[in-house]
Amino acid sequence: MQKSFFLVTVLASTLTPATSTVGLAQSDPTALQKKHVEAIARGDAAGALALYADDAVIDGGGLCAAAPCVGKAAIQKELERRVAEKQHATILKQYVSGNVLTSRAESRNDTVKKAGVERVIGWVITEMKGDKISYVRVGIPDRSDQQTARFEEWQRAQPQAR
Repeated sequence: MQKSFFLVTVLASTLTPATSTVGLAQSDPTALQKKHVEAIARGDAAGALALYADDAVIDGGGLCAAAPCVGKAAIQKELERRVAEKQHATILKQYVSGNVLTSRAESRNDTVKKAGVERVIGWVITEMKGDKISYVRVGIPDRSDQQTARFEEWQRAQPQAR
């Protein structure tokens, strides 16, 4: 009995570090989002796209505002649009709950400049599946921020070309 308990203890202690390492590598939403933000900022839409699951969804913002972008082909177009707009994001706060990351971020791009403001602030909710992004809800503006509120007013005044 004592010998089998020892064997189980040794086996469990041997497996625990391996599974913990794999678990951490697959469940670090903040690191995954950081890679995404960096890829877009350096103009690497393909690098950003590689971080998404095949069946991922972007819901809101840009080309995904009228209807969610579903799958990598649709997401690729949105990421290319972000790169063309010279989007640069700065993460201000992050909250992690399991595989869900809620972020408050500042965004600067050509459209924001066109509106006459320096940057906008908004919330993004990102869900991960393993080491891939599976769902992103973008475009939850922080209307308490004056620049964001001005951008929202400007955007509402634009003719709808969609």
